[in-house]
Amino acid sequence: MRSRILVQNAFRFDRSQWRPLEALRCTAGLAVPVLLGVLAGQAPLGVLAATGALNAGLASYSGVTRSRLRLMLTTSVVTALVTVLGVLAAHEVWAATLAALVVGSLLALYGQSGPAALTVSLQATSVLVVMTGLQLPVSQALPAGLLVLGGALVQTVLLVAVWPASRRSPERRAVANVYRSLARYVEAWDEDASLPGVPDAVPLQNAWALLDEARGFAWRDEHAALVQSLQAAEEIRASLTGLGGASVAYRAQRPGRAARLASALARTLRRVESDVRQGHAGHASVRSRAELRGLRQRLAALDGGTPDERSERHWAELIVARLDRLLRLPPPSRPLPAPQGASSPPPAAGPDAAPVTLLGRLTGLLARMPRSVPLQQVAWRHALRFGVALALSTLLYRALNVSHGYWLPLTVAVLLRQEFSATLTRGVARLSGTLAGVLLAAGIVAALHPGAALLSLLSLLAAFLVYALFLTNYAVFSVAITLYVVFSVEAAGIAQRLAVETRVVATLLGGLLALAFHLVWPTWQARQAQGVLRDALARHLAYAEAVAALYAAGSGPEREQAAETARSARLAARQLRLQAENLVQAAALEPGRRPLRADLAALVGELSREAARTLALHAEALDGNPDEHRPAAPDVPWTHAPWTLTPDAVVLGARALLDRVPGSETAAAPTP
Repeated sequence: MRSRILVQNAFRFDRSQWRPLEALRCTAGLAVPVLLGVLAGQAPLGVLAATGALNAGLASYSGVTRSRLRLMLTTSVVTALVTVLGVLAAHEVWAATLAALVVGSLLALYGQSGPAALTVSLQATSVLVVMTGLQLPVSQALPAGLLVLGGALVQTVLLVAVWPASRRSPERRAVANVYRSLARYVEAWDEDASLPGVPDAVPLQNAWALLDEARGFAWRDEHAALVQSLQAAEEIRASLTGLGGASVAYRAQRPGRAARLASALARTLRRVESDVRQGHAGHASVRSRAELRGLRQRLAALDGGTPDERSERHWAELIVARLDRLLRLPPPSRPLPAPQGASSPPPAAGPDAAPVTLLGRLTGLLARMPRSVPLQQVAWRHALRFGVALALSTLLYRALNVSHGYWLPLTVAVLLRQEFSATLTRGVARLSGTLAGVLLAAGIVAALHPGAALLSLLSLLAAFLVYALFLTNYAVFSVAITLYVVFSVEAAGIAQRLAVETRVVATLLGGLLALAFHLVWPTWQARQAQGVLRDALARHLAYAEAVAALYAAGSGPEREQAAETARSARLAARQLRLQAENLVQAAALEPGRRPLRADLAALVGELSREAARTLALHAEALDGNPDEHRPAAPDVPWTHAPWTLTPDAVVLGARALLDRVPGSETAAAPTP
């Protein structure tokens, strides 16, 4: 079980994150300092400047367009400063160790405030470690910092001003990914005959965070249309949960009709995805409307002769009505406000709001950390542990006077994570990728015997792969970054045979050292998961109560307020549910505590089912609004569900689940 989870997490390849166009632009920006260095006969200086360009290019992958500029500038300045600090501290063991301890701890704390900040943190920490290991003359501290800054600024100017990507592409991609995840949820029904769970919520959280970040920028019409499309996706997702439950029994009775309806629904969602991705949110294409007509025809074939067929038709009508309004209504003329809580995404892979400044993010860190107290405590402990691990590994290789030994703290820096599972997973991926990269680079060099010009070309090709594979999988990214390091340093004229051998050994030792720090100074997720799961169950109870209040609300302002409260409660409950799921999954790779992990996994599974039931009731509660123009009455049952789909049953189920967690008998559900 553990080995299967480990292999899946370490080598899962996300093809949707393959970015060749972005990689081509970033590689062109990196090529400028490399080629200038070669032409000037100063290849090492070109490689040093390319370090800044490489980091600035990687920073361009996070956030919306304008915040990406801010993030790239932050990365440029921070990496230049740590370059200067690393060169100054390199010649004294105590200075290098102290810099690793203090700067490493601060950067680790900063990196926990979001994926974009983590990118800056990792890059700056890596540059600090390498610069203290190279031990350049102190007189070169300022020139080295200026070279790194210059390369980063060249990359920034090229990406922003010369060949920028579409300024709306991150937001379009995020919302389109939501519709793709909904289509995949429908397509998976033929593969799994069991009661479907809740559609993947991570794309929704990421999209809300990105649109919330983009709210302050002025391209109003399309932003408003994207918000409208995302709000529609929320309602479609809730109705899909009900349809998934109803379809289980109906697929057993009428598999052909159910499959045709599901196929037509998936095709319509895919077409909406395509429209959004191409910038047509709010004004559908001819093909989208054609797919919707085909979906209506499939829906008309349901004659409602049995209770299961009536239930199937009821949920399908809710979805079709929402799709019809989405594809027919013009986009609003001004931005719609993002729901409360949309700016608080879970700690997951995907786009995230970019930091303003390092100091500002550090001082506001407590406010931006997850609201669960156990997670805040773990964040501070990990920052201190990270700094100590980095300092001790630096002291170790410096005391032993190991040539190119900085690969040891560098490996610790990139592997040591807050969660034991992430450290273990990244360790397996990093070691596999490094070994593969070293062997591949050695084979290429042995076969081609390349000169400086060809090595520079090979380093640029490797840089393209670094950028293109950055978000797909850490193992293949490690292969690409290893190739880039070997080829670029070879092109700079530095002997690398010993460095390659040391890199392999140090990667292995660094991985073992990172795991050892987890064992000696543990922050086990199983211990934290129970408290976070309790918070998640309390939030879910608040959501269930808000949906019950919406179901009972009248019309007019009272109903509008109840709908907004339920929407906000859904976002808050989803955020903590995803955190709890991530923690429980992480705990599955930890040693010991098998009964506790099993209990937590069971509770998370039941929470997912309760969330599905509450989402379905939420869709029916919205259907009670006469302004929604939905055709079915809200009292059609969810025939296959083992629970009764009523407000009282949903609230009682949420409360009973919360009471099963130790220490929660007196817990009150937090106010949404």
